[in-house]
Order: sequence, then C-alpha cells, then structure tokens
Amino acid sequence: MRVVPTVTAVIAVFIFALSTSVFAQSLFEGQPEQHAGHEAQEVAVEKESIFCPTMRPGQVCTHGTAAILGLNGPDTEEWTTWARKYNRAVNAATEQLFADAEGKLNAQQMELLKAWFAIGWNPQINAILYGKKLDDIHAAEIEAVKELNPRRNRNNQ
Repeated sequence: MRVVPTVTAVIAVFIFALSTSVFAQSLFEGQPEQHAGHEAQEVAVEKESIFCPTMRPGQVCTHGTAAILGLNGPDTEEWTTWARKYNRAVNAATEQLFADAEGKLNAQQMELLKAWFAIGWNPQINAILYGKKLDDIHAAEIEAVKELNPRRNRNNQ
C-alpha cells in the first residue's frame, strides 16, 4: 500500500470536509440540491471565483483569487504559480485516494466517493464563502469563519 504524504493527505481531508459541508448546508437549509446549486452558479458568475467552477472541489481559481487578494503584476504571476502548484497537489491527492480506494471499495462505493469530488461543487462552495464576504479583503467576516472551527470551539469550552 502506498502512503500518501502528510500534506497531500491534509489537502484531501480539507476537500472532503469542504465538500460534505456544502451538502450538509443544502440539507440544513431545506432547499432542494438543484435549487441551491442554481443559485450558487448565478452568484459565482457575478463575482470573482475563489474555487474554480471548472475544476474539482478545492481547486482555486488562479486569477480570481489573485484579484480578490488585490495582487498585481509580478505578485499575480507568483501567486498563479503557487496556486497552480496547489491545484496539482489537490488533483494528485484526489487521484491517489481513488487509486487507494479502488481495491477496497465496491463499485457503488467508488461511484459515491467520486461524486464527492465531482466538478461542479466549487460554485456552491464559493456561494458559502461569498455569504461570509470572503471575496472582499476589506469586508471579510474572518471572525465568523474562525467560529466554524470545531477544535477552537472545544478549546473555548
């Protein structure tokens, strides 16, 4: 069995957690998944994308994130290089997870696993982030995001 490097495993766990939180939020709000996805896509078109709508969950939009961060010129180019490196790592971690799971999971389980990483989740993830104004460096609700961390909440009790 191949061991996935720690950083790659952390990225894969992050993507999984983010993907499942999007699904859970759509259930919590009581909205049909189709309707929630449609609204998210409308919002994503109007704003810079944080996570790329044409890539797997968790893969960032290089130019959208550079614009949101207020980067220009050489800083944008450097950021783009870093973001592409990150996106390659996310993709590699996802592919490794699929390869590792192939021998353990049955066809139905594999289909479900791959659905968690399907292209199309990122606009919904972006909509959640836009709801916290995380597409605006000056208005971002960072403290509200920190409150989402279950480890932080356990430590404060």
